[in-house]
Amino acid sequence: MVEDLRLGVIGVGKMGGIVARSIADVVFPARHIWVTDLDSTLVQQLCHEKGTSDAGDIANLVEKTDVIFCAVPPAAVPNILPQIAHSLSAPQWLISIAAGVTTTTLEAYFHTPPPIVRVMPNISAAVGAAISVLTAGTAVNETHLGISQEIFNACGTSLIMDERHLDAVTGVSGSGPAYVALFIEALADAAVHVGIARADAQKLATHTVLGAATMLAETQEHPAVLKNRVTTPGGTTAAGLHALECGGLRATLTEAILAATERAKELGNA
Repeated sequence: MVEDLRLGVIGVGKMGGIVARSIADVVFPARHIWVTDLDSTLVQQLCHEKGTSDAGDIANLVEKTDVIFCAVPPAAVPNILPQIAHSLSAPQWLISIAAGVTTTTLEAYFHTPPPIVRVMPNISAAVGAAISVLTAGTAVNETHLGISQEIFNACGTSLIMDERHLDAVTGVSGSGPAYVALFIEALADAAVHVGIARADAQKLATHTVLGAATMLAETQEHPAVLKNRVTTPGGTTAAGLHALECGGLRATLTEAILAATERAKELGNA
């Protein structure tokens, strides 16, 4: 646990709230986590539930903390960052999860840029199963990255990557849970179509995806190895895979990733 640092969380509605709940008394003592949000009800719920502290506003939050976690959407950055920049001073530093907003853009709000770690997590942090990708700004050192990884490893697992990949990461893992949910919904709908009860169909679909993903995560095998293990010549799986290939599953997924990646770039340039 990081006993000697205090964390400030700006925005606790979605991902900010998930991360704060995951790390309270795990990475940071709850009493060392200060939070603020435009919706005071969210702040009070979090403080009551986890024992974190209500900072009231951004200026007070920056005054009381060492690490500022900016968990706001891209559109809010031009409003929030000047408020942080007005109060921030060395050795304080910043973590941002604003999709598409580069470290260069974030650093430009400061006369002397502080260390800034940009992160793309995903919604699976809510169940401790997120994959988060971290990238370093110009002033970041190994200590900043190490603490950032502690925070996001409490929500699942993490990778450090070059920033040039972050828009694509947003399209793959940031948006990916929605693609998987759509796949599970379609799998369950198809099961209903062939006569399986709705509740059973959803459980079959969900646990099929969960089981396959768990196998791949634990074995680190290439997905084709698992696919080929299930597929027998002339069998049911071969027939199903042929139908998926004819339907353009791979091409459609590629188009989805490209569209989401381009949108991430647009959000960063807005």
